[in-house]
Amino acid sequence: AVFVGSQDGTVYALDLASGCVRWKFKASAEVRTAVVPYQADKSSAARRQAPRVYFGDVLGSLYSVDALTGKLRWRQKLDDHPNATLTGTATYHDGMLYAPVSSLEVVSAADPKYACCTFRGSVVALDAWSGERKWKSYVISEEPRPVATAANGTRIIAPSGAPVWNSPMVDARRGLLYVGTGENYSSPANDRSDALLAMRLSDGQIMWSNQRLAGDAWNVGCMMKDNPNCPRENGPDVDFGAGTILLQGPGGRDLVVAGQKNGFVFALDPDHGGALVWTARPGRGGTQGGVHFGMAAGEGRIYAPVSDMKDAHDGRPVEEPSDLCWRVSR
Repeated sequence: AVFVGSQDGTVYALDLASGCVRWKFKASAEVRTAVVPYQADKSSAARRQAPRVYFGDVLGSLYSVDALTGKLRWRQKLDDHPNATLTGTATYHDGMLYAPVSSLEVVSAADPKYACCTFRGSVVALDAWSGERKWKSYVISEEPRPVATAANGTRIIAPSGAPVWNSPMVDARRGLLYVGTGENYSSPANDRSDALLAMRLSDGQIMWSNQRLAGDAWNVGCMMKDNPNCPRENGPDVDFGAGTILLQGPGGRDLVVAGQKNGFVFALDPDHGGALVWTARPGRGGTQGGVHFGMAAGEGRIYAPVSDMKDAHDGRPVEEPSDLCWRVSR
């Protein structure tokens, strides 16, 4: 079968040969993640169960569905925040699911009366067969609290943001998983936005982090004149959008590679606390540009998608940097 989600929340199982619909499942909202099949290991107590598929919806729920019938096996809401969402695909490894949690609160902040902001990005680990939550690791350890009051009386709450909307990369040999984070939503920005993190598989503890751009706080209020919710940093809003990649470099050296919305691709050393090894710049980048979903690797090369726009509608001038890599469009 081919499994695919849709904007109205319907998930389809399509016959591989004919394209006919085998079954349909209705999620509570749009399904933007991949629909990924998995089956219990032969040594697992669940080995006699039918295979399943998992996927997430934009209201923050993760689903496990029977791959043969479309029957719901379990559903878990991964965050209580009203703006939480799942747009990055959860990663399956050794009987566990590792799900990234993002949010749409960046849009809510467009309302000048909205107290911005209270969401924090996280990764949630669940037992794949039972749906039992094993741990949840916030990328910002400090809980948001009121830090200031805007001129219109709206409270400013921080630290916030650093959503995770890319798929975690599992490093089984080191017992780690890697994710990238987005911008802070409110001032002051902290050291976990626009960062690459290594979390311990067993409990989610953050073992190291490497922030590639400090001082990035932004929300949609910044696209409106005199909106008090726009942080004083005013961006540039350059999240890590593509999933991180673990690969073997020259001489057998492992590298963690990640792409950012500022147009840069970075390679880090997982054996030395995420130290920077090299950088490349395939795109100009910006609020709606740079590297988003879909970075890939193969045969010693990195393939980075670039979504640069001529006008990002963020009020910033368009500049073509002198250090761009070769691109097909040229």
